[in-house]
Amino acid sequence: MENPNEEVKKSTHGGKRAGAGRPKTIGARNSIGFRVPDDIVEILKRQKNQSAFVIEAIRAADRKQRLANGEE
Repeated sequence: MENPNEEVKKSTHGGKRAGAGRPKTIGARNSIGFRVPDDIVEILKRQKNQSAFVIEAIRAADRKQRLANGEE
């Protein structure tokens, strides 16, 4: 039987540690992937900044859709 007066030894190897790992960034962006037709690939290749082009196209389409639904 164990002696109740003995201290329990804690392992110093492995496990989660406070402050360990890469810190989360503020305003982080998500990454998604999807398949597009060849003609869209050609359009994207012509763009200087593909991400900005896609983001603005999605926002414009959303604004148009909301206006059509009378939301704005």
